[in-house]
Amino acid sequence: MRAGLAVVIALVLVVGLGWGFAYADKDAVVGRALSGEQLTAVYRAGHACPALTSARLAGQLMAESGLEPAAARTTSGGRGIAGLTDEQWRRWAPWPGAQREDTGASVLALAHLMCNLVGQVRASGVDGDAWRLALAAFVSGLAKVREAGRVPGKANDYVGQAGKYAVYYESLQQFASPGSTQFRASSSVPDAVPLPDDLVGAVVAAGSRCPEVSPPAIAGQLMALSGFNAEQRGTSGQLGIAGFSDDLWQENAPKGASVWEPQEAVPVLGTAMCRLVRELTALPGDPYLLAAAAWRAGVDTVRRAGGVPDVSTRAYLENAAGYTAYYQLDTRLAPPSVRSPSPSPASASPSVRPSAPTKVAPATTKPAPPPATTAKAPSTTTAPTSAPTVPNPGFGPGGPGGPVGGGYPCRRRCRW
Repeated sequence: MRAGLAVVIALVLVVGLGWGFAYADKDAVVGRALSGEQLTAVYRAGHACPALTSARLAGQLMAESGLEPAAARTTSGGRGIAGLTDEQWRRWAPWPGAQREDTGASVLALAHLMCNLVGQVRASGVDGDAWRLALAAFVSGLAKVREAGRVPGKANDYVGQAGKYAVYYESLQQFASPGSTQFRASSSVPDAVPLPDDLVGAVVAAGSRCPEVSPPAIAGQLMALSGFNAEQRGTSGQLGIAGFSDDLWQENAPKGASVWEPQEAVPVLGTAMCRLVRELTALPGDPYLLAAAAWRAGVDTVRRAGGVPDVSTRAYLENAAGYTAYYQLDTRLAPPSVRSPSPSPASASPSVRPSAPTKVAPATTKPAPPPATTAKAPSTTTAPTSAPTVPNPGFGPGGPGGPVGGGYPCRRRCRW
């Protein structure tokens, strides 16, 4: 009986351990939540090269230090949130006088080091995923990776753990890629209002400056920037209906134009956006999305970040995307080839506009009231209570292309 009982216990242990190991292999890890400072840091640094993403960088930080800013000794033997050694910090500190305790500086230094390792791994001719090989080089040294021709055995745990955390962070809304199923127009646009009649001509003109900028995109931007309030004075110096900074206005406005006059300012918005699209084409990602981010955060900030620089800019882009989807329903902003024939003067009435949502616009918006003769929109064109879900949530028929190739950046190589 004792022998039989021992066999049964042994079998139970073996089976139990086997099940436990199998379950552990399939179990996804859960990373810690990033603070606002940490999230901004990985947004800024996560696009230093095509092999890197914000989610991957967050995954490495989690595997390295558990996101502890003052970690005395990390997994790879360094210290601080990025796990850099003293020698690595001296070489990769992002600017003179940068402090290691500065989360943004440490994360950016790690990003630059990782991109350098990616380049060296590729130059060595080692086959495999460049990011995983760079992780192995970070923890074990480049010589070990070259010698093994793959991820060395001692680096497997570190590379696997960082990869699992990267997958976890990639699944979160904060790290969703523009163009992916998680980054799309907001489910509702509660404060969108119909485009005032007296702005239609200016919006169409602004959205006809270049193929990347469409009239619905201009209308969506104006709604997100000011709610069509021509008298806006933002807390950060934004002026007028389009929220111009002094620099943007001086660089793009014709002599004698007024930033406070919508008929003059709105076409300048289109000119300036086209200019920003051209200036930022070298960065990976959707040129219009980059230009819209630069309008909010500044060109230099977007360039340093290699894309969308922070949470507030991302929120602005999501709002603009939702408003753009709303104004795509406005037939007055459709390309000339698909607009309805113009009615005779005797029976003229405005083109169909999307009906306003039930919620009223914020107090800061001052849309012009529709004329008394405006005809009610037919029920077939009534705007839905939520913005339609579109693969490219961006910016209208004349804007970026679809979800593959011509639109937002590809998921793996140049993911935002």
